[in-house]
Amino acid sequence: MTAEAAPTQTFAHSGKFFNVLGLALKNAGLTIITLTMYRFWARTSMRRRLWSRTWVMGDPLEYTGSASELFRGFLIALPTFFLPAIFIFYIAPLAMEGVWAAWLTFGFYVFSVPMIAAARYWMRRYQLSRTRWRGIRLGLAGSAWGFAAASWGWWVLQSLSLGWYTPAARINRARLMWENTRFGDQPFQFIVEHGESPQKGMWLPFAMGWISFAIIVVIAPVIAGVISAYVSMTYGESIDPELLTYVPVFLVLGVAVIYGIGWLVCWAPYNAAAMNRIASMLTIDGARFKLRAKTLSLLGVTALGWLFIIFSLGLLAPVAGFLQVRYVLNRLELIDPPRFAEIGQSVLTDSNAGESLGDAFDLDMGVGVI
Repeated sequence: MTAEAAPTQTFAHSGKFFNVLGLALKNAGLTIITLTMYRFWARTSMRRRLWSRTWVMGDPLEYTGSASELFRGFLIALPTFFLPAIFIFYIAPLAMEGVWAAWLTFGFYVFSVPMIAAARYWMRRYQLSRTRWRGIRLGLAGSAWGFAAASWGWWVLQSLSLGWYTPAARINRARLMWENTRFGDQPFQFIVEHGESPQKGMWLPFAMGWISFAIIVVIAPVIAGVISAYVSMTYGESIDPELLTYVPVFLVLGVAVIYGIGWLVCWAPYNAAAMNRIASMLTIDGARFKLRAKTLSLLGVTALGWLFIIFSLGLLAPVAGFLQVRYVLNRLELIDPPRFAEIGQSVLTDSNAGESLGDAFDLDMGVGVI
């Protein structure tokens, strides 16, 4: 392997699309052949490639995690998530009365909210602990269950406010996660300028996204109903009755596609604004960050990633993750570099197991996107 030249900008990702796609296709094939058991090795190989192409101030990151650690994490998640989920979704509807089975499913979904938050925290902790830059290890302090409890409370507020608490919840989650993040023994900080709102620049694009998507939610089924009625009244006698029965199916699929496209388009401005705002409040040892995410470019990267996920049935999700990682890193800047000579090695304890429930929920698309 030939050595790559270090990019000149502070942050950069030198990964090539077809290089990553080739590895993703190989991993997908081996995952299918081994009945998904190869996915631990697939994640590890993909992360090592993407980490090694991530440059920070002229030096690449290093990923030191192993497939055996991810497999041990899976063994932890097996009795705590996979087996209960199999019982609730496949066995309970057959073995229990419908009402009790429905309540059990509802309880599982409610319980999944803090479980997903805890899984996200454990996954971030593991990935950071296996990341090195210039020999210094990153880490994540704090309690996963504390993060899960706080996230559950914010989720309740989001539900009660019909989503309008979402910008505040997103900032709160980012603050709690980043203030516990360490580079060596140096903590990150989440600083809001005096007199500024933590959600500065986020409310207008959020309101636009909420209102426009609400309009789409209402209008799309109405249009589908009008089309269905028109087809039935105009062509009902000339179309084969058996073929006519498929019209509602195609209309439902059409509504689903409209919802998906509408979701991406309506929320792209808000997502770009939120990413930029969170980056602007991050600091470490006096150094600040700046992200230049734009609505149209972010929309294009996200849409392309979802196309890979949908048409590969999730097998090429790492390609979508790679696109997001490259997009963010190539638009991220560091203002006033920190004094790295004063940063010591991390004193946080490593975990011997991998991501456990993070693997169950596939929160990072296999490439560390969390």
